[in-house]
Amino acid sequence: MENDITYIGIEPEKEPNKNSNKEVEKEKFKAKKHGISLSRFISKTKKSIINKKVLILLLIILVLYFFNPVTFLQEKLEQKKEFYANSESLELSADGLWDSVVYASGYDYYKNCKNTMVAPADGLITCQYDFGHQGIDIACEKYQDNIYATANGYVCYVGHNEKYGNDLMIEHQINGITIYTYYANLSIIHVNNGDYVYQNQVIAQEGGNPNKQAGILDTDGHHLHFEIRKDKNSGGLNPNVFIVN
Repeated sequence: MENDITYIGIEPEKEPNKNSNKEVEKEKFKAKKHGISLSRFISKTKKSIINKKVLILLLIILVLYFFNPVTFLQEKLEQKKEFYANSESLELSADGLWDSVVYASGYDYYKNCKNTMVAPADGLITCQYDFGHQGIDIACEKYQDNIYATANGYVCYVGHNEKYGNDLMIEHQINGITIYTYYANLSIIHVNNGDYVYQNQVIAQEGGNPNKQAGILDTDGHHLHFEIRKDKNSGGLNPNVFIVN
């Protein structure tokens, strides 16, 4: 009976774990061998999940992937170059044209293709080139006046645009530069995609609303909308620089 005594709330002592004691002794021996305290030895031997240098490298890669600073800087430099394309280097004299040129893109196009094209239609320019209207509107003398190819080239597009109605585009090679002319608000088109056309060739008839007079600010009136582009889908260049006065 004496051996069956139950001690309430008191746990019997556990025998020391010989294996854990051996591990502690091993760590002490290693620490002593390296001449440092046990706590410092343990902290030095603990390995982090990710190295600090690796983390910095990963962050740099993420920044380059999402932000791409090289492309950003190239675009900024190109904008500066275009902005400082001055009227003197382009030999421009038309009143008010300088304001349009300095804000336009495509310095090389202006430099190499200046005064190489003829006017695409006979009539007055009623709406000039600017940021909101990247082309010019030419109010023809009468409805369905002739529209001319401004330079030799291949017709690369014929179709219909919701904003500009019937339209076409010509690809030109001028002084080593590939450049595109775009003609819109057409009533009749005489050429097909792939045709080679010559400067001054009649390619279409002017369109728009025949019941409205071609006049200033009358965007629905009959007129030609004309653009010059760096590529098929880019914003327009200022046509006034390219057309022979």
